Formats: sequence, C-alpha cells, structure tokens
Amino acid sequence: MKNLLLFNDFSSEAEHAAELALLLAGKTNVNLYVWNTIEYEAVPAAQPVMASTNENIPEVHADKNNWLEKLESKLNWETGLRPVVHFIEGIDYLTDNVLSVVKKCDAGLLVRGIAEDNEKKGYIEANILKSATKSGCPVLLIPRDFSYKMFEKMVYVTDLRFCRHEVVTFLTQLAKIIDGSVLIANISEKGIPLMEENYAISVFEDAVLDASNRDHVYFSNIKERNVAKAIDILINEMNNELLVMVNNKFHFNELLGHDSPYAIPENIRIPMLIFPS
Repeated sequence: MKNLLLFNDFSSEAEHAAELALLLAGKTNVNLYVWNTIEYEAVPAAQPVMASTNENIPEVHADKNNWLEKLESKLNWETGLRPVVHFIEGIDYLTDNVLSVVKKCDAGLLVRGIAEDNEKKGYIEANILKSATKSGCPVLLIPRDFSYKMFEKMVYVTDLRFCRHEVVTFLTQLAKIIDGSVLIANISEKGIPLMEENYAISVFEDAVLDASNRDHVYFSNIKERNVAKAIDILINEMNNELLVMVNNKFHFNELLGHDSPYAIPENIRIPMLIFPS
C-alpha cells in the first residue's frame, strides 16, 4: 500500500481520525502524512503556580503537533507500533493543491474525520470528495463514535455488473495485510433485473474471483432492492466494519442523496471508504 494523507482541522473528529490513521499506518507499514486544513492558533499551556509566588510566569504555547505525538505514544504503548509521521508544511489546503501533495508524499489513501452539524449528525463535505476526485485516491471517512480498532470485515456495495476491478484490488491488498475479509454485496441498480443466484455466483467467480484474492473476497447476492435497508442489514446485522462505495454512483446516492453536503443516516456508524467516480 501507499502512504496515508490525513486532513487535520484540529477538531475532536480529526483527532479520532488520527488515532485510526496511526493504527492503520502501523498495521500496513506505511508513512502517515498530516496536512493542516486550517491555520493553527496556539493555546497557552497550563502552568503550575506555587502559593505565595508573586513572580510572573512566562506564557508557554502548546506546539501544534503535541496532540499527535501523544497519540503516537499511546499507540506504541498499546501495540508496539510506531509509524513514521510527516507534516505537510507551507502548502495551503486547496483542492487544486491536493494532487501535487499526494504526489509529493506518494499517498494512496486520504483520511478525514466525519464532520458533524450542531445536532451531532454526520455529513460528508463536498471538499473532501473533490480532493479524492482531484487526486484519484479513495478517502477514508471516520465517524467520531467508531471504536478505536482496526476494521477487519469490509463490504463493497455495488451492482456486480459494474463492479470495479481497481476497488477490489485495493481492498484485497488491504485485507491481505490486516488479515481481513471483503464482501462483494451485489445490489442491483434501479431499472435493472435482479441477478439469478447461480448466474450471479458464476459472474462473480469468472469476473472478480482469482488466485490472488480468493482467500479474502466473498460474495452475497442481495435480493433487497431498497439500498438503505440492505446496507443497514449488512452493517448492523452482519457486523461489517467498513462500508465501501463509489462517489456519486447509484448506491452512494441512494444512501446519501444527490446534494452535498451528504447527510449520513444515523444507523451508519462505521467508517466509509469512498472511491472517486
């Protein structure tokens, strides 16, 4: 796998995303690059003051990277992993700059915490999807309330007739490294007939399955035509831990709508991996 590029806006969502990004970088033995998307404003660090001391205490500002160093120490203490972390400096966060930064750090995956509105409902910002499109990289979106753990059960929701080879290849590579599994969930697109079970399995075995992925890639032919209901079952009853879709394609739009920012249903509480269309 290539390196990870984390977008950091110094929010609690970004900090939680950083925890998972560090774990993923450590597990996959790649570097983690951190790009601050807003200007950091230093906050004075708390200073102990002795009773009866009249001397002025010099103001000490917390370094903008201290928070990540603490997360690195936590990861090393708990797992023994210590991924290499770099910071992108001197480049403003603009979607037009994303491709050059991705090339500079040889990134293959963008990472961002899922933003929340005033009612704590998650949504996907247009900018991060534009960044994925500009760079050609998928983006891993991490909700704040997802447990600090490595996802091992991944589900790629698609119509098997339009299943993307590059998505399966990426997921297979990841599954091999973390000893995970990939479920190809075939949900027929609107207006297209359902695939008969034996025919669907035959297409899967001929077009998707091969010697390089057969130990990690599995298939399910979903009869439910309601995409939101089918995905709810895949996540909350079948316990998949990573939802994979392609931006602005049928399943993405059926679940999240057609207009940005895309509201995430409250029952979707796992990371989402979105590939550019």
